[in-house]
Amino acid sequence: MRLENIADEYRGAALGDVRRSRRLERIGCKLANNPGLSFPEAMETEGQLEGLYRFLKSDGVTLEAVQAPHAEQTRLRCQVHERVLVLHDTTVLKFNGQRQGLGRIHDPGRASGFRAHTSLAVTTERLPLGVMRVETWARTGPVRRDLNRRHIRANPQRESLRWGRAVKACEALVDGATDLLHVMDREGDNYDLYAELAATQAHYVIRLAHNRALAGKRQKVMQVADRAKCLFRRDVHLNARRAERPKDHHASRDRREAELEVSATSVELSRSSNFAPGSPPSLRVNVVVVRERNCPKGHEPIAWYLVTNEPIETAQQVAAIVDAYRARWVIEELFKALKTGCQLEKRQLESYEALCIALALFLPIAVRLLSVRHAARSEPDAPCVALPPRQLQVLRACGRKAFSATPTNHEVYTALAALGGHLRSNGPPGWIVLGRAYEKLLVLEQGWLAARSAGDPIDD
Repeated sequence: MRLENIADEYRGAALGDVRRSRRLERIGCKLANNPGLSFPEAMETEGQLEGLYRFLKSDGVTLEAVQAPHAEQTRLRCQVHERVLVLHDTTVLKFNGQRQGLGRIHDPGRASGFRAHTSLAVTTERLPLGVMRVETWARTGPVRRDLNRRHIRANPQRESLRWGRAVKACEALVDGATDLLHVMDREGDNYDLYAELAATQAHYVIRLAHNRALAGKRQKVMQVADRAKCLFRRDVHLNARRAERPKDHHASRDRREAELEVSATSVELSRSSNFAPGSPPSLRVNVVVVRERNCPKGHEPIAWYLVTNEPIETAQQVAAIVDAYRARWVIEELFKALKTGCQLEKRQLESYEALCIALALFLPIAVRLLSVRHAARSEPDAPCVALPPRQLQVLRACGRKAFSATPTNHEVYTALAALGGHLRSNGPPGWIVLGRAYEKLLVLEQGWLAARSAGDPIDD
């Protein structure tokens, strides 16, 4: 799958006026040229900057409308594959200063912000294809301290329903042309969601957060699943991780090698006591257990309980489920590309609505950055398809590091990082360097196109 012109990710948006649609395309390309710069720096003239601000405030310009062309391009890329993983997750976007419409977030500095629930399509090899859907909201209402769980379940506006809405929207987008496997972390562990996915026959892998009761049994799901026979073992490399907040589910850890033991079984989940109306009394699911053996002293051992409706008859099927969940980390990298590579949280916009539109503008750019880096890491020796041929030619001619006639992902990534000023002694290039490099590459590409249009002798 080759990613082509970034303009395709913005072209044809239904914004009520063809001039607005054309402006979106121009703005998107301009921001792609300078993903890490502020809006005044990215726009070349005062007129372009004023046009950007007018666009962000225009009636009829919404996050959904701006993101729709990218979603359509993502759908087309998904059609090439028999099965696609859809990684669902929510991130908090934090902004300093007073902004209209932003809400409370868990931040000791009392910054405000909003949440974005994103559905990222990737191949089974974890190559990003694009964002199929994004939903945002700000917590501006009063804190609900006096509601019990049953009251929350009866609320049709409760935040937990976003998981089901996202799955439904993604399935409608592909309309059966591609088999989707929806992957979620522990926040997606919801009995009502399991029932909804089962009713619509959507495929899913969701990490268990609660030790749920089983129908007709005194023991709970984790105790029963732990007795399942080991199907295979696997050695994996665990990267270092630092918890951002004391209450993070993911504790800090050092880099290490881990030996994992994998098993699977089928269970009958019992309905929660605070179930939503219409939920079935029980639900048959499969549970895959991934546990770390011989964990070093002082470390928290790996322990995943994955709920799924995927088959578990063979070790190969179970391994595919584990690999699908391991791919979930790609969406965390997308959020880093947005926040660091595209500097989304640094944008000086005055309202929640304008910041949401900015989010939609930067999503295709973040996917492009993520695709280049991911290809270099996952398939370093494979031919590079993350950049179009014209950009490869410009990078070969103008970059600081040479590469072969049929460059690999690693060669292109190394050359791109060098273009951004990366030094090997500084370790792997980060998102800021990659964003700066992509900015320079697109500026060089513009010069290449201008020279060609002026009739200069440049080979195609």
